[in-house]
Order: sequence, then C-alpha cells, then structure tokens
Amino acid sequence: MELLLPQIKKLAESLRESEDKRRDLAEFLRSKNSDTNLFKKIEPEKALDKIKIVGIDGGIVRKALHGFDFILARAAGVCFEYNQDKIVNASYFPSKFPSPRAFTLEAISDIDYAYFSSITRQKIEIETAIRCITEFKPNILLLDGSIVPHHTTKPSSTSLAFKEYEELMQAYQKLYQEAEDNEVLLAGVIEDSRSERFCDLVKEIFAKKDPNSHFDILNKTRDSNLLFWALSEHERTVTFPYTKEIEQHPILKDFEKRNFFSFYLKTAKFDRPVKVDFLSKDLDDKLASILLAISGQHSHYGFPSVLIEADNVAKLSEQEVENFYSYILKYTGNISSVMKLRREQRPF
Repeated sequence: MELLLPQIKKLAESLRESEDKRRDLAEFLRSKNSDTNLFKKIEPEKALDKIKIVGIDGGIVRKALHGFDFILARAAGVCFEYNQDKIVNASYFPSKFPSPRAFTLEAISDIDYAYFSSITRQKIEIETAIRCITEFKPNILLLDGSIVPHHTTKPSSTSLAFKEYEELMQAYQKLYQEAEDNEVLLAGVIEDSRSERFCDLVKEIFAKKDPNSHFDILNKTRDSNLLFWALSEHERTVTFPYTKEIEQHPILKDFEKRNFFSFYLKTAKFDRPVKVDFLSKDLDDKLASILLAISGQHSHYGFPSVLIEADNVAKLSEQEVENFYSYILKYTGNISSVMKLRREQRPF
C-alpha cells in the first residue's frame, strides 16, 4: 500500500478541489434562489392523524452453479397507521416473517441471469405493492427506489428475459392505475441516487443567463453530491420532470402513463438528500412534508421509518442461500449440475 501513497495523495487532493468547487457552486445557486426558486423550505407534517402509510421493499440473493442458477427473493409490505402523530398499529404483508420464493434457471447467459435477477426482485415488489393497496387501503404508498424501472432492467427483444420484462411493465402500469383508482399517493424514495437530472436542470437555467466557470464542475457531479451543499435541513428542490425527453427514454417510451416528476429532499441535517419520484405533481409539498415527519429521526441518517422496517423484513442473507443449496444437495446427491463453480473450490 505504501507504493500507492503518492497516487492516493494526488487523488485525495483532486477530490478536495472538486468538492470545494461544488460547495462554491452551491453557494452561488443559493444566492440566486430569489430569481430561480430552485430551493424551498418545507415544514414537517404536524398532524399525522388517521393516516396509513405503506412501505415496500424486497430482498434477493442468488447463486450460480455448474449446471443451473437459482434466485431467492421476497418482498414485504409494512403499513404504519398514525393517530395524533404516533404509530398506533403496524401491519405486515404477506407476514412479518415472509418465506422467500425460489427461482431456478438453466442454461442461460450471465447477462440474462443478471436481467432475471433484477426483474424478479422488482416484479415481486410491485406485485406486493398492488396487494397492499387492497389489503391496507393506505393513503400513501412508498417504494424503496424509484417508481420507474431503471433503464438497465430492459433486455433486448431476443433475450430470454424479455417476456419477464414485458410482464414487469404490465405490473407497473397496473400499480399506477390501482393507486389512481384508490386515491393512493404513490412515490418512490431513492436512498442513494446516481442521477444527474437536477444538474442538467441547472445547466439549462444558467447556460445563457449567467455562464461562468462555476458550472464546469457539473460535468462530473451527481445531483446528491451538489445538493448536499445546496440544501439545508427540511428544504427541497423545485419539482422537475423525471426525464427531459420521454420518447428517447428506454423505459418510459413503453409506458402509457408518462407524467413522472421528481424532487430532492434533505431530511436530516448531516445526511445527503433523498430523491423522490412520484406521479401527482400538485401534491409535491404535501408529500415532502409527510416524508419529513417520518424521516430524520437521526441527524446523520434520514430515511422513512416505514421503509427501514420493510427493508428489515425483506432482506435476505447469504446464509439463506447456503441453506437452500444444502437442501438441494441433500435431495439430488452430488450430481454435476449442483457442483459449485471452480473458483469457489480452489484447493489453494
């Protein structure tokens, strides 16, 4: 490691310089806020009364073997019922200790295996969300992650996973419709967003109005990195369209419902902002206010408590993969298909 010290020091210096530029840009943006209205103060909801909030999350683990691959996945819905700002009841779907579902795949490529894994997790999460609308009749339903599938989820039309992708798209469309029909405020909260959409918005606003060297740093900056400095606690950004060009978006162009919006919200003083994706633009302040009320219990970590609980219920450990594999081995015997990959069996 000592041989790398010169390189490490150079990297650290570069990172500090970039961070200083982001902080300077953030201060500049705040100085212009009276003209741009990029940031606004939000008060936490003070009357969480007779309201149900559902959080959805999923867990997945997988293992590749010599002859086949398998996936263990599950999703959980948690419903917190509030009265007079307190949680008076917590309910779970399908249960507080849900069993995982097993999916086996034979003779598929590594790429399709990755697609299947991603699609499987999202699909059972969305199916669970739909069931939770019927089961709990919530006022708000939160997904851990976006309400739009990530573009890397989409396989080619010749992929073995394409049919699963089409079913996933149908599930999302059904969720949007169920939320609308039942007057459920649907939103996705992204804990660690890698988006640059807000930075693009800043470029659009200031490209002609006030071009200067401040903005060069945006070419290598993620939204949350900039907004860590630009947003104060209990502030959010302006609401902006999820994407600028819907017809070019690899996922949204497959959707009938395309009016998706986003904002960033700083829920805790020393934490990074979370990204919030949602459908009902006219309810953005209400959504932000409620999210503040159920997040930010810790000054260094601000995430909705109902989603934290959903994660605790849904997450799977590597030990569960090994247990499943042990049972497979028990009933098949040591046949070729269930042999571990060579890289896991090296004797030295």
